[in-house]
Amino acid sequence: MLYLNSNEIISAVTCDQMMDAVERAMRIYEDKTYTMPERMNVPCGNGNILLLMPCIAGDYIATKTLTLYPENRKVAKPVIQATVMLADRSNGTPLAVMDGGTITALRTGAVGGSSIRHLARKDAQSIGLVGCGVQGFYQLKHGFEARDIREVSLFDMSPGSSEQLSEKINIDYPHIKVNIAETVEELVYASDIVITATTARMPVFPDTADLFAGKHCIAVGSFEADVREYPDAVFRQLSRVWVDIDYAKEESGEILVPLSEGLISDEQIETLGQLIRSGKEPDRGPSGTTFFKTVGMGLFDLEAARLVYECALELGLGTELN
Repeated sequence: MLYLNSNEIISAVTCDQMMDAVERAMRIYEDKTYTMPERMNVPCGNGNILLLMPCIAGDYIATKTLTLYPENRKVAKPVIQATVMLADRSNGTPLAVMDGGTITALRTGAVGGSSIRHLARKDAQSIGLVGCGVQGFYQLKHGFEARDIREVSLFDMSPGSSEQLSEKINIDYPHIKVNIAETVEELVYASDIVITATTARMPVFPDTADLFAGKHCIAVGSFEADVREYPDAVFRQLSRVWVDIDYAKEESGEILVPLSEGLISDEQIETLGQLIRSGKEPDRGPSGTTFFKTVGMGLFDLEAARLVYECALELGLGTELN
């Protein structure tokens, strides 16, 4: 069995390869050729949770185990820690165990990047990111591959986070101009693509319609039924709303609340996989605004792990465990 740490996973694949992998997962999802039970939440006491996410598709079985320990901040340990195990479907033999945090960051960034591939204007050259944590960085990395990005604007409630991410972008992507926005309005006006990767429970933008005209908006952070990152104004001007899986309509307030308030209808919601399969251009409507919400699924973990494993074998990466 192969063990792959974070650095080896990142070295094994490119952003374009990872976006191709998540799009393969979207096609499998549309074909319904998979087994993916609902995520299992196991209480560990004191508000701590163990999450188990198994999935079977093609030649592989993938199981992600994830622990959520909020009080770890106080002892300088990660709040979320995860592993992904990949096994041979034909005989159940474990093939690889990988750093689950890195797999999750890469595949979530790739899902956002895939939405840019298929929904953002072809001439988009600027991205605005609200929420400058680890996931925000991976959203940007994949966005840089999906479009010819020349400029990035950053905003975070913690100024230090914006500064740290700015320095990292300057090192890794010296050709891209980085601005640290003083307000979210400044960020949106300067950006063709807007990404939110926050822990906010209420919209992080003002409820101003013209602020979002012609933008591609990506919502990453909201994952509870009453939590939103975008205001009503965005949904009032959308012809279509894209999601990664149908369950987004039930899990995330980003979709659930506008639905319940009549700002959008169920008929307007389409999975990104359906659009990709159709080969059609997205319906951007009169405002030119597009919106994508991702909540994630085990199929993304499986296809990401499959890609990493197969590329690692070709490149001779990892440690063999006997």
